[in-house]
Amino acid sequence: MLYFVIKALHIVSDFLLIGGMLINAFVIGMVPPTIRVGVITALRRYDRIVTTAALAGAWIFGLWLIFGWVGFSQGWLHAKLVFVVLLSALHGMQQASMRRMEADPKLDPNAFVRAGIPIILVSTLVVICLAVIKPF
Repeated sequence: MLYFVIKALHIVSDFLLIGGMLINAFVIGMVPPTIRVGVITALRRYDRIVTTAALAGAWIFGLWLIFGWVGFSQGWLHAKLVFVVLLSALHGMQQASMRRMEADPKLDPNAFVRAGIPIILVSTLVVICLAVIKPF
């Protein structure tokens, strides 16, 4: 029973994290500099409260599942962790870009952060496929 509760909390955290990261990527890449400051100010508050908490929850519940039930012996989990670390790093880079863009609205983010939407979607698809199919 506890396994299913932890797994559900992990999945809910994942949904909130990916949704928040996609909103960040959209605002960073698509919002024009003339209205950027107001939008980013509101989004940064949401990101700190919801998306960052979801990132922490995804890591905590995911590691709880690994140490409690799955173990580190399966190759699919190692591959999944590579993409999870990539997404975590991208979230940190998004936060830094939004902080800098709030201070200077004409500043553009680096190429990795600008390509956030496809990186997030492809990484999420790979993580889901690895977790469901467990190919190796």
